[in-house]
Amino acid sequence: MNLVFSFDEGYISTFKVFLYSIYENNQNEPINLFLLHYDMEEEALVDLEKTIKGYNFKFYPINCRKFLERSEDITINRYYTIEMYLWLYAPYVLPEEVDRALYLDPDIINLNNMRRFYDLDFDEHLFIAMDYEIKNKIVQPFNNLRLGTFSAEHYFNAGVVLMNIEKLRHERAPEEISEAVIKNKAVLILPDQDIFNYLYTGKIKNADWELYNLDPRLYQFFQLVKPDIYNKRWVEDEVIFIHYGGKHKPWQEREKYKMDLGDYYFQYEEQLNQITLESSVEN
Repeated sequence: MNLVFSFDEGYISTFKVFLYSIYENNQNEPINLFLLHYDMEEEALVDLEKTIKGYNFKFYPINCRKFLERSEDITINRYYTIEMYLWLYAPYVLPEEVDRALYLDPDIINLNNMRRFYDLDFDEHLFIAMDYEIKNKIVQPFNNLRLGTFSAEHYFNAGVVLMNIEKLRHERAPEEISEAVIKNKAVLILPDQDIFNYLYTGKIKNADWELYNLDPRLYQFFQLVKPDIYNKRWVEDEVIFIHYGGKHKPWQEREKYKMDLGDYYFQYEEQLNQITLESSVEN
């Protein structure tokens, strides 16, 4: 499986917990990990490579600075780093033999084997992603007006995106992505997600967010309304990814984090810390 990530140094510790969850739940899978970065420090890359090799994953860091030469025109604010856009350039930097790849935000935990999602049929689409329809329905007309995507029936989350790399290479030039950001900068709210929906309207296949991109906030609501369906057993048996989207993160708020699904992040973090501690004692 080909996995794509793009983040800055600030997410490395969180990413390591995610990485450990991937290792635990995909141990028989060959995994190539591509990190698209914007001049990440060499020390940070070496540290990541050491961790990734410990899981027998193959690691390919790719400097993508050339795609963001007009960074001063692309940066939105301090909350969103410029690295958020880099995954959109994956078709132009991944090796020729890569025909599909899975982009994942670093604020995620993997609970079950990813193969079930990774091998989904594109049905001629360029991407497979998830629309939180129950949450987006009200704001869909606003998003369509804001982005000029008047025919769009969905607004897709950009945290978990399966990419049809083979087709995407021939879809558009990389310069069109940067131009789209600059053109729409004034109306962007969730920048890379907005651009994703703007550029590829009608070319994204919808998949089940409950299984492949579970939002802790929506789960919190559904487990109250339908506890016979939405419960911890269902999560542990069926869910592939928990995505801790938004500004409230379990690793930042710790005991103040109120969502039940934060437990899974803390579980993997504790296991990783224990392994790290045991390894340091042995050495």
